[in-house]
Amino acid sequence: MVHTTAGFAALASVFFVGRRNMIDKPHNVPLIALGTGLLWFGWYGLNAGSELRVDTVTASAFLNTDALTKLLSSGGLVSPNERAASLIGGFEFGAKLAAVLHDELLDTDGVAAVVRQMDTIVLALNDIPPGRAALTALFDHADVAVRARAGAYLIDLMPDRVVPLLKQIDGETDGSGASFTAHWALLAWERVRKSRFNYLSEKPAQG
Repeated sequence: MVHTTAGFAALASVFFVGRRNMIDKPHNVPLIALGTGLLWFGWYGLNAGSELRVDTVTASAFLNTDALTKLLSSGGLVSPNERAASLIGGFEFGAKLAAVLHDELLDTDGVAAVVRQMDTIVLALNDIPPGRAALTALFDHADVAVRARAGAYLIDLMPDRVVPLLKQIDGETDGSGASFTAHWALLAWERVRKSRFNYLSEKPAQG
């Protein structure tokens, strides 16, 4: 409905305004940038803000808008390196969003929804060389929540590097979403030697 209405409105506007009288002048770059910004802002408002509240659906819609709709469909339009960079960016955004939902809004359902989307991102990233190991680029990220989430998916690949990182986060940020992530990642590693990715990649038992 939205797209149909907008399309017919645009067509009517073109018929009403008619052809340009002058076509030799360049386009107005500031107006193009302004229009792009308004479109980008409106797309978030439509998808994530249409509920008029913040909850699990909002978190999922926001992350989908920012990441999955442009990250998971390659279609040969972007190179593997570009796609991997976009997926890492989506992972970073998801980690920050999950931290806000946990620390500021106390929305555990929202956190779970965002983390499921991050799982999808990591699975897609793992299909692009060098795989999920590319998340090591986030180990030096300024946001502790991003570092913790990256470590939770990589602890099985490089425990000598990740375990000290997660222990530091667990000890310094007690009570935050980052501390929670680090604590449970360490617990799973100590008990069953598994990362979050290991749980994702396990096939269900045939019965």
